[in-house]
Amino acid sequence: MPGTVTVQAAVVLLLWCVVGALAADAWATPLERVEFESASQRLNSIEVIPGDRIQGYLAKPEGVGPFPAVIGLHGCAGMHDTTKQRVTDDLVAWGYVILLVDSYATRGIEHACPSASGKAAAQLAAISSAFATFLKRTRDAYGALVFLARQTFVNPQRVAAVGFSAGAWVTLSVAEPNSFELFVPPSNLRFQAAAAFYPPCQRAGARPGIPTLIFIGALDDWTPAADCSNKVAAWGNDGPPIELVVYPGAHHSFYYSHLQPGRTMFGHWLEYNGEAADNASHRLHQFLDRHLN
Repeated sequence: MPGTVTVQAAVVLLLWCVVGALAADAWATPLERVEFESASQRLNSIEVIPGDRIQGYLAKPEGVGPFPAVIGLHGCAGMHDTTKQRVTDDLVAWGYVILLVDSYATRGIEHACPSASGKAAAQLAAISSAFATFLKRTRDAYGALVFLARQTFVNPQRVAAVGFSAGAWVTLSVAEPNSFELFVPPSNLRFQAAAAFYPPCQRAGARPGIPTLIFIGALDDWTPAADCSNKVAAWGNDGPPIELVVYPGAHHSFYYSHLQPGRTMFGHWLEYNGEAADNASHRLHQFLDRHLN
């Protein structure tokens, strides 16, 4: 009899797991794969670097809109499916169109993460490659903005950029004043707000010309919190609001729920922190509503 009960319990547990998985799929916001051109970049009055064909994943709230929108920019290793779904579910529930840009698929890139370990020459080559990818990804962000502006359900004057790690570096780049002037065709399109999760602040350039929110973990050993504190202090207070949120006890990639338990990747410690992730989501929601609505 005990053996029979155990089997029955296992069957019931399996059925509950199946039902739970089906329910999760039913609640998950569907994503549509789309393609668009990254923005062409103007080198001078004659020379132009043409854009590349890029893939993305698009989701929208129910209704005809026009809705405010967010362009999501992944980290150097791409975006895990669980993170992709969380970002999508949250933003659509908040009333935003979301376009997650995939800068790697059509370029055949597996990742663009430089490692903290290995020989100096190899590290230098990896950093150089990562920078070259960053330049292309800035064009991807503007191409995504142009693509969204053509959608009838999007309000093109209410679009924000939200990036993670290397994607947050791109986010801070497109937030710089007049940064769109380097791209073709000329347009009055601009990002209206920017949110950056654990960006490499040391590499950031000019002070953002739009409202900007930065999240960083105090224990981040890849993109140190001190770099962001120093950068924000150097930028000063003259201009649109910039908010820096530092989470005690949080490491790099604290928003990624699949990183539990934490692990070492590319020579750095990455770990999910549910408290920090939930608070960041709440703050992001408030920030977007304040600046896009």
